[in-house]
Amino acid sequence: MTLVEIMITLIISSIIAASTFMFFAGQQRVYETQTKLLNIQQNIWAAMEILSRYTRASGSGMFECIRPASYANTSSTSGGRYQSTSPSRGPLTFNLASPPTAGVRAYSATNGMQWIPPLWIVDNSTTDSGVSDKTDIITLAFGSQTSGTDIDVMLSLNVTNTLPGNPLPLNGANTSNMFRGGEFVLLLSTPIFGYGADPSDDRGCTMFQVTDYAPNVSVLQHQSVASDGIVWNPPANQPTMFPASGGYTGGSAGVRNFGTLTWVRFFISPDATTGIPNLMLQQLHRGGSAGQPQVLAEGIEDLQVSFACDTGELLAHDLANVNGTLDEGYDSPTKVTDEWWNNVDGDSLPAINTDGYCNLPTAIRLTLVARTLSPDDLVDPTLNGPMDVENHVYATPRPTDSFRRRVLSTTVYPRNNKPL
Repeated sequence: MTLVEIMITLIISSIIAASTFMFFAGQQRVYETQTKLLNIQQNIWAAMEILSRYTRASGSGMFECIRPASYANTSSTSGGRYQSTSPSRGPLTFNLASPPTAGVRAYSATNGMQWIPPLWIVDNSTTDSGVSDKTDIITLAFGSQTSGTDIDVMLSLNVTNTLPGNPLPLNGANTSNMFRGGEFVLLLSTPIFGYGADPSDDRGCTMFQVTDYAPNVSVLQHQSVASDGIVWNPPANQPTMFPASGGYTGGSAGVRNFGTLTWVRFFISPDATTGIPNLMLQQLHRGGSAGQPQVLAEGIEDLQVSFACDTGELLAHDLANVNGTLDEGYDSPTKVTDEWWNNVDGDSLPAINTDGYCNLPTAIRLTLVARTLSPDDLVDPTLNGPMDVENHVYATPRPTDSFRRRVLSTTVYPRNNKPL
């Protein structure tokens, strides 16, 4: 071979080798990008599965423990049943310092007397420590393995205080056999049935944790024993755990088996070291607010929760006005009525204690935004950045970055978030 032939061969080989290298380098970049996207896709799908499952179960075991806000804090009109001394605020607040006054009355060693609402949404949090700015927080509660009945057994005597030395008296021999130590029970006043019943009625719904069910007897003990992990029973009388009338009348009140309390909170929080946003899960049932948050999914940078009420249910609770659809518009003359809240920027609920207040959502829409854990230099940072979702709208000038993102949204219809 001549020198010219060798040089031509080397040039051709170099071109082929360079082309091959560029091809495989490009494929490697595509592979890495797709792997990043696959990881965030798996994270967002797994997180949404858990989040929607808890949302769907919210309110289980709390039948008739949730009242419409427009009927709160009024005098009783139906047989002397009990009324709350506080207005029923919920499910929407703007920080964790203002919980809804609805759901189950309970005491914990951490927080004292409190309400455990089935559904609590904090919209666009800006003041809550450890929570990413302008993201939503959702707190959900329900009874696991609850009996599913209205009242399992009636009381035989009046219950007027929460003293741990006074057991709950049950009507009938061996009635304690349906309960187990460590599980929870609810005290409730006389049952209210039917859509025509007064929704302002407050049945009490006071929660105790059973510490000794003593088989073949008719009392339930509710001692406060912190050493045994019993942190949900008051060590002394707590009058605020009872409805306004001051107690439960034997023969006209009863006990419901609530099973095991599940009370969890989901929120977005950045990692203190890396700054990566994570979807956090906090188990509040482990002693009020003592449960430490855990990372549920990495790379989730936004959680937004919107909810809807059929306006027919809000207007005098008239079944004839319930059309069975949840319209989503912008309340303009050319568009349908907007029956969703937190779905557009500037959206706000009517005043509490008005018929327009959506205290008992028909549907909950959950939206998660996930991003890659590291930026991608193939993405133009001047044209890319965080996404506006529901009523979370970024101010101008908008932030920019090189992260790739995915959005997932689903609508959940809670089964038990109703008063009647």
